[in-house]
Amino acid sequence: GSAQKMHAPPSVASTSGGSGDFCGGNGADDALQDEVLFELLEGNRKYVRWLRDHRQSGDGGGDAEARGDGMCDYLQQIEEDKIGKNRAPLRPVQPKALVISCSRSFSPMDHVFSADARALISIRVCGYTCTGADSVIGSVEFALAEQAPPVLMVVGNARNDVVAAAVALVLQRRQCASPTLKQVSNGFLKELKNSSLIKLLEDAAEDALQQQPDGTFDEIVDLACRMNVWRTIETLHKHSQIVCAAAAEGSLRVVGAYFDAQTGGVLIMGEHPSACEFTALNPSGDVVRTAGDQPVPAEEAHAMLVSGNNRYANGKGGLTVVQGDDRLLKQLSEGGQNPVSIVMGCADSRAPIEILFDMRPGDLFVLRNAGNTCPHNQGSLLGSAEYSVTRLHTKLLVVAGHTKCGAVTAAIQAVRKNKDLLSMSGSIGELLIDIVAAAKRAIDELPDSSLAEQVKLATRYNVFNTIRKIIQGSDIIYTGVKVEELQLIGAVYNIFSGEIEWLGEHPEIEKLCGREMPMHRWNSTPYNTVQSWDNKSGRSARAVNAIRMMEDGNTRFVTGRWHYKSPTGLDVTPSVIVLGGSEYRVPIEDLFDVDPGRIIVQRVLGSVAGMQERTAFSSIEYSIARWAPPVLLVLVESSSPIIEAAIKQLRGQYLPLAPIRVVLNHVMVSALRAVQQAEKNSTLTSAGQELLITQLATELNCLYSMELLLKSKVVRERVLSGELELHAAIMDSGTGKVRFFGEHPRQMEIMRAAELRAKTYSTGLSATLPREDWGCPFEPLGDDDPALVLPNVDSQSSSPQKSRRGKFATV
Repeated sequence: GSAQKMHAPPSVASTSGGSGDFCGGNGADDALQDEVLFELLEGNRKYVRWLRDHRQSGDGGGDAEARGDGMCDYLQQIEEDKIGKNRAPLRPVQPKALVISCSRSFSPMDHVFSADARALISIRVCGYTCTGADSVIGSVEFALAEQAPPVLMVVGNARNDVVAAAVALVLQRRQCASPTLKQVSNGFLKELKNSSLIKLLEDAAEDALQQQPDGTFDEIVDLACRMNVWRTIETLHKHSQIVCAAAAEGSLRVVGAYFDAQTGGVLIMGEHPSACEFTALNPSGDVVRTAGDQPVPAEEAHAMLVSGNNRYANGKGGLTVVQGDDRLLKQLSEGGQNPVSIVMGCADSRAPIEILFDMRPGDLFVLRNAGNTCPHNQGSLLGSAEYSVTRLHTKLLVVAGHTKCGAVTAAIQAVRKNKDLLSMSGSIGELLIDIVAAAKRAIDELPDSSLAEQVKLATRYNVFNTIRKIIQGSDIIYTGVKVEELQLIGAVYNIFSGEIEWLGEHPEIEKLCGREMPMHRWNSTPYNTVQSWDNKSGRSARAVNAIRMMEDGNTRFVTGRWHYKSPTGLDVTPSVIVLGGSEYRVPIEDLFDVDPGRIIVQRVLGSVAGMQERTAFSSIEYSIARWAPPVLLVLVESSSPIIEAAIKQLRGQYLPLAPIRVVLNHVMVSALRAVQQAEKNSTLTSAGQELLITQLATELNCLYSMELLLKSKVVRERVLSGELELHAAIMDSGTGKVRFFGEHPRQMEIMRAAELRAKTYSTGLSATLPREDWGCPFEPLGDDDPALVLPNVDSQSSSPQKSRRGKFATV
């Protein structure tokens, strides 16, 4: 019953669709879902009428009363909902539907369905697509778990640019010459041939070509857009336990829809043709790491270990259990490994590494010996660590000592008695030799203290000594630390409480590596809020104008002078990409009072950039390469539930399913730094401390998303050329007021470090640098390397100005 429906004109249609009868459910659930879908269709009919009348009259939209379309007065509803959850009136308690749509859909779905201002939860990425355990599915699961809307709708749109690009690439691969390829091949197809976003959509393109092998380019794209709706729904069912379970029990109806920006009409395609079969899938709610996963940044790996240990210490551990799930066991046994961290710990039977960090098999690459020490010469320990770094792409190495360590105690006693360690039987003496330096230092500093106090101090020194020996003994690890690709962190496990004391990086890390390390200083120095941010108004004329447009529009929104606008032409060039959160409900086009289509809106949970080669990250890279906007704005919310959830997970109070953890792991980086900084401020009340943690975590989360984006070659090249600027903003959850904070205060250091890593590892992760001190932080790049400077942009010009020596001049 789906084929005829799918090929029907994209206008308003009934809710019957893909699969005929709906699967699962009960009378009450079905009635509620029918009511929601009916309301959405009725709202779309009003939108179509308004759009038609608007185009006939040429009216700019008028005020809410003149439109008569029931669209909201946001500020009035804000006042009425002041008692809403988390005192965030832009986020209501009970939404009607969760909608996945394209970042380039030309009109927010709230408008398309004439919905109440905050009745819809909106997730938007280019190509309205997703893949297993990415931030899109994480955003879906978080919304379903927290708010339980009765309907999940995937909305494709006609003439979708990303789908067209995928079709064009498939045709090129088949060597099918077509003049219509020029529509999407304006110099960017070659750059995006290996884009993971395009690869996700190629299956839909292939399906469309098989169904319409003789169709025109536009006909194939139109069918591929519809097929991509089904592909996204299928992915949700196959990879989300929450979606599959809710659909099976009938509390959630998952439907496809198709939007035509020209007419404004929406066709409800219904459930997936195989929806009833999906109810039997029962996907696992968890995952194990395999070789196919992306490497985890050191900062995120550290936050994951902190969270895991807090769960263990709080008695809420248990993530290590994988028995009974054959799919996970098969992935674990056949999928290879990709651990998040190396842990060099003690062989003491009371310090089980995976258990005390509450990590799964496949998460940690564990090395253990008595005393968690590193032999004074190279051997299997360093070789094993190097294997994990070079072959498994691990970015974090933790040296974990523990209280009441027998090896450290033996070393202290040997020093106290002036014992000849080499005279000891067997190899025990040689082992203790590597701990003696730490023991002597502890005794020298605490000569009159008890044995227990000396052991406690020596344990800390021994951890740092091991870190030093690893760096000194391994050229590969030395290079990784020097170019800030790899982090070495010290920790001490308390065998009584189960808690980890985190010691951080070696206090003389810069001396050990022979260079200044700006990002190490940035991450280890207390953050001083947005007052230290740079360039709030933009550098190029295009960026200045774009930011001014957004500021002026937000002022109109807050003061109630905004106007509901119709979609712009499909050929309009957007001037801003907004990376926003799915947790607040106001359409971002309304928040900035801009014409739909003038900005590209991506919305995922927590405004996270995601991991490279995953859906959200690739969506941003595609938008930048395709439309070359002058500004990418990272927009976060002042009171976000994702910040609260990340803090809870960090503290070991909360463990969501794997797709949600994908998002929270990003946000926990900022939560960890905020908690560590706020807890050092002893002058705060407990309430003041929690408020400070939320504020710091919010701002730092915005910064961390920018840091991840600046590591992208696509982003970095355009920032360095002056074509693109990354700016940050925070929306007040209670009023909608947006404060613009400018560029990342360490933007150049981030990009220089990325260029340095790219140059160092151009031949692979086994590359090494000579052991020498550098005269400046990035000496290997050379003084004339254009990566060293940002362009000096003339405020009256839209293009970067070059210096006399031909390179971009310093700002």
